[in-house]
Amino acid sequence: MRNSPVLLYLFAILGFSLLLPGCGQGKKEGPRPAPVVTAKAEIKDAPYVLSSVGTIKAAVSVNIKSRFAANIKKVHFVEGSLVKAGQVLFTIDPAVNAFAEQQAGATYSRDKADYEQQARDLERYKTLAEQGVISREMFESKQTAAARARDAMRASGAGASMARQTLSYNTITSPIDGRIGAAMFDEGSFVKDKDDILAVVNTTTPLDVSFSLPERYLAELRRHYTAGPITVQAAPPGMEAHPETGLLTFMDNQVDPGTGSIRLKARFENPEGRLWPGQFVTVGLVLKTIRDAVLVPANSIQNGPDGTYVFVVKDGRAEMRPVGVSVRVHQSIIIEKGLEGGEVVVTEGHLRLFPGAAVAEADRKGAAPAGKPAPEPAPARKGDNETAQSAK
Repeated sequence: MRNSPVLLYLFAILGFSLLLPGCGQGKKEGPRPAPVVTAKAEIKDAPYVLSSVGTIKAAVSVNIKSRFAANIKKVHFVEGSLVKAGQVLFTIDPAVNAFAEQQAGATYSRDKADYEQQARDLERYKTLAEQGVISREMFESKQTAAARARDAMRASGAGASMARQTLSYNTITSPIDGRIGAAMFDEGSFVKDKDDILAVVNTTTPLDVSFSLPERYLAELRRHYTAGPITVQAAPPGMEAHPETGLLTFMDNQVDPGTGSIRLKARFENPEGRLWPGQFVTVGLVLKTIRDAVLVPANSIQNGPDGTYVFVVKDGRAEMRPVGVSVRVHQSIIIEKGLEGGEVVVTEGHLRLFPGAAVAEADRKGAAPAGKPAPEPAPARKGDNETAQSAK
């Protein structure tokens, strides 16, 4: 019986291990609800939109240049400000052109005085010729001299006009209403090339948006374009819910063979100045309106081996529902089948979901809101625990 203490010790350990499972049965809990963010499916009229990405361009863009090499004497505008047609933008040092204008003016004055003298002499010669005091040849010679003086005066007059016009180029004005960009040359800078751009003026109202669509939409586009004006929406990043509205003004006469797409252009009045030249925007070409469409947030749509689906929340549990989707409308998707208006779909928190999973509404950070504890799940069934374990 020397081994009796060892046997007693083993029996004690075995009895204690058998008691442990029973001690914790009263505190056993089911799987915690998965925190999700939800939204309701809405029913409303929605546009059938062909979406693309476009670039905003000024309807009119003018490069401001000097007509000759010269020094910038004065910059008259504030960079980035709105300017009017005829507003003075730059003054070029007028010294050389001013001297040329004075010289041309003096030449014109001299030739004009010479012509006037020749014209008076011609009148006297005419009287003397009629009286027979001078020969006909002398009168015709004076007539020719007067005509030459007249032509010289006209030529110098044209030269004086050109000199005045050239002098006016020292004052550079804006040819259009618009917004001016940065001044490329400061006061005192020397412009050595007439092709140097001093500044750029762009119109901001209206604006054009250039974009492309795949050629598979060509037949539908041509049909609607022939029938009448097509509405186009453009939304800068963060403004998708409130896009600007314009009209399609241009459809290219050929499909780009390199990209398989067709180039389009739309005109936007942009009265509030929300669109900006050079900006990338989300473009939606509205072909028709779908009545009583079912819309859900785009981030609620999931893709699986059998197609698209959403998680519908019913009685605190997630139901996996296959759906047929149509087109995107800003941040929403039109559902063709599988979902009805008013049903609640999951928009965030899909990773922890499976059919029948308990869910609880969470805030945007993924935690249950303070003061709103997650609801207790229904009593766990045998199949529930097995499903949860397999999901993990």
